[in-house]
Amino acid sequence: MDTARKNPLYRAPEAPAVPQLPPELAYIWNWFTQLNQKRQCGMAVNALTSAEILAWQARHGVRFDPFEEGVIDRLDTLFLHHQNKKEK
Repeated sequence: MDTARKNPLYRAPEAPAVPQLPPELAYIWNWFTQLNQKRQCGMAVNALTSAEILAWQARHGVRFDPFEEGVIDRLDTLFLHHQNKKEK
Protein backbone atom coordinates (compact mmCIF):
# COMPACT_ATOMS: atom_id res chain seq x y z
CA MET A 1 0.00 0.00 0.00
CA ASP A 2 2.81 2.44 0.83
CA THR A 3 4.37 1.76 -2.55
CA ALA A 4 1.15 2.76 -4.29
CA ARG A 5 1.02 6.02 -2.33
CA LYS A 6 4.51 6.94 -3.51
CA ASN A 7 3.41 6.72 -7.14
CA PRO A 8 2.94 10.24 -8.54
CA LEU A 9 -0.36 9.14 -10.11
CA TYR A 10 -1.79 7.93 -6.79
CA ARG A 11 -4.94 9.72 -5.69
CA ALA A 12 -6.21 9.18 -2.18
CA PRO A 13 -9.86 8.14 -2.07
CA GLU A 14 -12.18 10.97 -1.22
CA ALA A 15 -13.84 10.85 2.16
CA PRO A 16 -17.56 10.16 1.91
CA ALA A 17 -19.69 13.26 2.13
CA VAL A 18 -21.24 13.75 5.53
CA PRO A 19 -24.84 14.93 5.28
CA GLN A 20 -25.43 18.26 6.96
CA LEU A 21 -28.14 18.73 9.54
CA PRO A 22 -30.91 20.91 8.10
CA PRO A 23 -31.16 24.06 10.24
CA GLU A 24 -34.93 23.54 10.49
CA LEU A 25 -34.33 20.29 12.44
CA ALA A 26 -31.46 21.46 14.67
CA TYR A 27 -33.81 22.05 17.61
CA ILE A 28 -34.96 18.40 17.51
CA TRP A 29 -31.34 17.21 17.44
CA ASN A 30 -30.66 19.43 20.46
CA TRP A 31 -33.64 17.92 22.29
CA PHE A 32 -32.44 14.40 21.44
CA THR A 33 -28.92 15.06 22.74
CA GLN A 34 -30.39 16.37 26.00
CA LEU A 35 -32.66 13.33 26.30
CA ASN A 36 -29.76 11.03 25.46
CA GLN A 37 -27.84 12.32 28.48
CA LYS A 38 -30.68 11.12 30.72
CA ARG A 39 -30.79 7.63 29.19
CA GLN A 40 -30.86 4.69 31.60
CA CYS A 41 -28.05 2.20 31.11
CA GLY A 42 -27.80 -1.16 32.79
CA MET A 43 -25.96 -4.07 31.25
CA ALA A 44 -26.59 -2.45 27.88
CA VAL A 45 -27.78 0.86 26.50
CA ASN A 46 -31.57 0.99 26.74
CA ALA A 47 -34.10 2.79 24.60
CA LEU A 48 -35.48 6.04 25.89
CA THR A 49 -38.66 5.26 27.78
CA SER A 50 -41.92 7.13 27.43
CA ALA A 51 -41.60 8.11 31.10
CA GLU A 52 -38.14 9.64 30.50
CA ILE A 53 -39.40 11.53 27.46
CA LEU A 54 -42.51 12.81 29.26
CA ALA A 55 -40.44 13.85 32.30
CA TRP A 56 -38.00 15.73 30.05
CA GLN A 57 -40.88 17.51 28.30
CA ALA A 58 -42.44 18.49 31.63
CA ARG A 59 -39.13 19.73 33.00
CA HIS A 60 -38.43 21.87 29.94
CA GLY A 61 -42.02 23.00 29.27
CA VAL A 62 -42.00 21.38 25.82
CA ARG A 63 -44.69 19.26 24.18
CA PHE A 64 -43.60 17.29 21.12
CA ASP A 65 -45.97 17.30 18.18
CA PRO A 66 -46.40 13.96 16.35
CA PHE A 67 -43.69 14.78 13.79
CA GLU A 68 -41.15 15.71 16.48
CA GLU A 69 -42.05 12.62 18.48
CA GLY A 70 -41.47 10.44 15.42
CA VAL A 71 -38.09 12.03 14.73
CA ILE A 72 -37.00 11.52 18.35
CA ASP A 73 -38.09 7.87 18.18
CA ARG A 74 -36.20 7.34 14.92
CA LEU A 75 -33.06 9.02 16.27
CA ASP A 76 -33.25 6.77 19.32
CA THR A 77 -33.58 3.68 17.13
CA LEU A 78 -30.58 4.73 15.04
CA PHE A 79 -28.56 5.51 18.18
CA LEU A 80 -29.26 2.07 19.62
CA HIS A 81 -28.45 0.39 16.29
CA HIS A 82 -25.04 2.07 16.16
CA GLN A 83 -24.34 1.40 19.84
CA ASN A 84 -25.10 -2.29 19.42
CA LYS A 85 -23.02 -2.46 16.25
CA LYS A 86 -20.08 -0.90 18.10
CA GLU A 87 -20.28 -3.43 20.96
CA LYS A 88 -20.02 -6.48 18.67
